[in-house]
Amino acid sequence: MPHLIVRQPGRTAQPVPLLDSLRIGRHEQNDLVLNDDQVSRHHAVIARTAEGFEIRDLDSRHGLLVNSQKAAARRLLDGDAIQIGNVLLEFHDDEAPQHIVHQIATAAAAPSGRTLSDRRLELIYQINRAVSAASDTGAWAKDILETLAGILGCERVLLGLGSAEKGVIQRFEHATTTNTPAIVVSRAVLEATLGQRKAVLVRDAQRDAAQKTMHKERIRSAMAVPIGLGATAAGILYVDDRQHTERFDVHDLEFLTAIGQIIGAALESIERHRRAEAMAETLAVLNGSEELIGKSAKFLQLKAQIAKFGRAHAHALVRGESGSGKELVARALHAASPRAARPFLAVNCAAIPDTMIEAELFGYEKGAFTGSLKAKRGHFVLADGGTLFLDEIGDLALPAQAKLLRAVQEGEVLPLGSERPVRVDVRIISATHKDLVAEVAAQRFREDLYYRLQVIEIDVPPLREREGDVALLASAFLGKASAAMGKKLEGFTESAIAALLRHDWPGNVRELRNEIERCAIQADGPLVEAYDLSPRLGAAARRIAGQPRTKSLAERFAELEPTEKELVEAALEQAKGNTSEAARLLGITRIMIRRRIERFGLRAKDDE
Repeated sequence: MPHLIVRQPGRTAQPVPLLDSLRIGRHEQNDLVLNDDQVSRHHAVIARTAEGFEIRDLDSRHGLLVNSQKAAARRLLDGDAIQIGNVLLEFHDDEAPQHIVHQIATAAAAPSGRTLSDRRLELIYQINRAVSAASDTGAWAKDILETLAGILGCERVLLGLGSAEKGVIQRFEHATTTNTPAIVVSRAVLEATLGQRKAVLVRDAQRDAAQKTMHKERIRSAMAVPIGLGATAAGILYVDDRQHTERFDVHDLEFLTAIGQIIGAALESIERHRRAEAMAETLAVLNGSEELIGKSAKFLQLKAQIAKFGRAHAHALVRGESGSGKELVARALHAASPRAARPFLAVNCAAIPDTMIEAELFGYEKGAFTGSLKAKRGHFVLADGGTLFLDEIGDLALPAQAKLLRAVQEGEVLPLGSERPVRVDVRIISATHKDLVAEVAAQRFREDLYYRLQVIEIDVPPLREREGDVALLASAFLGKASAAMGKKLEGFTESAIAALLRHDWPGNVRELRNEIERCAIQADGPLVEAYDLSPRLGAAARRIAGQPRTKSLAERFAELEPTEKELVEAALEQAKGNTSEAARLLGITRIMIRRRIERFGLRAKDDE
């Protein structure tokens, strides 16, 4: 009969039969009353439909989770874990077929009919809580694997992420004993789980002639289940024991399958989170970065190339001077491509030592070299499905160029210490400030790799050739810098703009951005003055024609002459032409006023 197993912290597990309808909530009128502060008065209802049972949220305050995913309405499948507040409900549909078990064994399975132990239900509850709030697999994988090994009493546990086409490309392992070798999963088990989405139980591997890998690895019993809720497996959850046969039975396999489903839901949630972040970054680029603006002819030509070539799948080479914005162009190409919702990873080849470049690009296995205490995925695998930006590709050493050529040609990489290549689908956008044709001629860059990378070629113009763009970029940078500092800077004076336009910007957009950030700190506002700029720009400003300069005392005194004449005329008029009285009114001597009368060509009463 269909039923729920109700598990509340601190209480014994309670079975609740399901008929046609079951109302759940905190109010006493509900069929299932849950005394929990996180549960609403009328929280949810489970009702029978033509397809089976369905749970619906009744506009509760905190909602509900099914297999760690938020759900407003969801059809329930056998083994689904429902979380309402701090209460865990496990749905069991005894009418459902046993479709999840595929057994590879010579011994008979253990008797059926046993329910999950309290510890196992508690683990399901803990996993639900942990993964529903996680945004990174590594944040919870280690603890879950350790707890899982303790509950199952096994020696080793593996959570492997990957697919049937690519195999396991990311591993999380736990062992209960020290000096335990890395887990090797047989091809048969990988094919069953990743390829056919079947669960595998091997109760006595040493008696099963088909388990050659397990013989070699001295494994006696093992289980494996696929991870994922969709049509394609996202990975494998594997446990084994090298000491005991018949360590696991069909109920252990059912339990492991339930854990695999919960982990699969968590991985789907994490993947959605990553895609959302990638799309947010993509939209930010498409909506206009402050560095990707301009109206010059060369810039508009560049934007047209981005829109045209962004839709292509071919690799691209971006050329330009340092600081001209090559990475931003690469990001814009990614944003305009069908890969926009997938990862964009940037690698500065010049910043990575030659001895580490292979490990960074292609990854490595545990123990591949001194200090490699755990496996690490390379940038090619991390960027799978998306775009990998290789900046300063011209600085890549020749041995690494050969490995990169293989990855580009074959679409696969070989992590250090591994014997199995990993398939990858990556668009490479490389960039350099060097003349790669000259580098090829000098035999410092492989010609075959050059032609592989420059299927599409884009030149980023230097800032000095983008007439009219300096003022636009400066205003955009100033707005961002002043907002970050809480200042109200409205713009630049004419002399400051003139100085910016006169400079040739050898460091291109990067130099301009740094200059504006500096003068935003220096300026007292509301306008940035020429003297707020760096000394090299301020000196240029003073050389510009029409720029106000410091005047001599003689020049400043000469400017007083019209005003002085008006004052002498007014004093003479008030004194009725009497020079002595006019001098008194102005506070000067009679001789001084006589000199001014003569100089200005005025007439006084004394002259008549």
